[in-house]
Amino acid sequence: MRKEKLINIIIFGLIFMTAVIVLLQTYSLNHTLVVNANTGFNYSAISDGTNGGQSSANIKINGDQMILECEIVHSDYPWPYCEIAIALNDLENENDRVGFDLSSFDTVTTYVRFEEPTHVGIRLQIRSYNPAYSSLFDEGSWKYNAVEYFEHNSTYPAKIPMSSLQVATWWLVERAIAVEHSAPDFDHAMTIEIATGNNIPAGKYRIIVDKLEFKGKLFSNSSVYIVIILMWVLSAIGLMISHLTHSREALVNAQKRAKELKQLNQILNVKSRELKDQAERDPLTGALNRSGIKNVFDSDFSYIDPPNLSLIFIDIDHFKPINDTHGHNVGDLVLKSFAKLISEYSRNTDLFARWGGEEFLLACPNTKLNEAADLAESLRHEIEGYDWPEGITLTASFGVAHKQADESPSAFIERADKALYAAKARGRNQVVVSKANSKTPAAAA
Repeated sequence: MRKEKLINIIIFGLIFMTAVIVLLQTYSLNHTLVVNANTGFNYSAISDGTNGGQSSANIKINGDQMILECEIVHSDYPWPYCEIAIALNDLENENDRVGFDLSSFDTVTTYVRFEEPTHVGIRLQIRSYNPAYSSLFDEGSWKYNAVEYFEHNSTYPAKIPMSSLQVATWWLVERAIAVEHSAPDFDHAMTIEIATGNNIPAGKYRIIVDKLEFKGKLFSNSSVYIVIILMWVLSAIGLMISHLTHSREALVNAQKRAKELKQLNQILNVKSRELKDQAERDPLTGALNRSGIKNVFDSDFSYIDPPNLSLIFIDIDHFKPINDTHGHNVGDLVLKSFAKLISEYSRNTDLFARWGGEEFLLACPNTKLNEAADLAESLRHEIEGYDWPEGITLTASFGVAHKQADESPSAFIERADKALYAAKARGRNQVVVSKANSKTPAAAA
């Protein structure tokens, strides 16, 4: 009886500890970095004058505020700008870590505004160093992680997910950056820059920077989940060892221990299934992610009759302007509504996944090519006529392919992807079918 009570105490203790860890991770265990005029970082005003332009900029300090006074002058330099550059690293101090680690932050809230209302954009740039492609004293080699937003269609202060910052395409091309280094990177942030946006008219501007507030978790969700799993697994292993040590006891006690282990394993299985579902689902739309649907392709379709598997790639037409015009909150709402609509009008046997960004994939087992094309056309029609948030008019392009005998999963996916790009190239809002043994995808009838 003492052992049974001890095991029950351990199980309830683990459940309690798991609940406490999850609650702490969800509602606490946060950390914040505030950047303003008095944080201690060095700051400077920069304009296109350093690149041969004629614009000028200077900084004034008012308490915690940094005020950028900027005069934009159009000249032979095609991209006039002014900016505040906040240096996060002292290159003269060799003992300093190279850059500032911002990778643990999820959002940055910018308390930044033009003194007078304007439709000019505000650009947030985080320049980062990586020894794989950067030179420490060549600022042009530091990666441009940037996002531009507009006061007139954003709330103040602007809360920006760090995932919204993207690497500037021109910089990737200019520096010939390898694809494995093309993603945003915040491990070694060298500078934070608040700059005027693109296509700014000539004139005088004042940008007031009250502060930048970075927020994130002390520990990543994946790290916390691993700790929970290890805690349960190690506890289970400890209990199993304890049972093996006393295996010579009476049969009745052995049966009790077996029952207790079964109870513990059931709890572990429930937790493992919950964590597995979190890892295989897109948190925004609820659709499968690439990890969730990859088993369809990794299995080489051994459980499906190959001639009857079809694939539909779906891409929302002109999605970026939705985010630019209505904001990312509306963009997220559109993505969730889009996923719900596709799920409702597809079949129970179909597997629906978010492939990336505004691109989705629908795997259709036991479905012939003409049936998949009809389904795609039906979905296209429903999307075009749906009542989207904010009165947005939305369409989508479709690429349809059909699994051929002895065709590899990568070749199969590539054919469907090419059909999708053909649909976009032909004007979007249409279905294009990849015909077998045909170099040119055909539009659906």
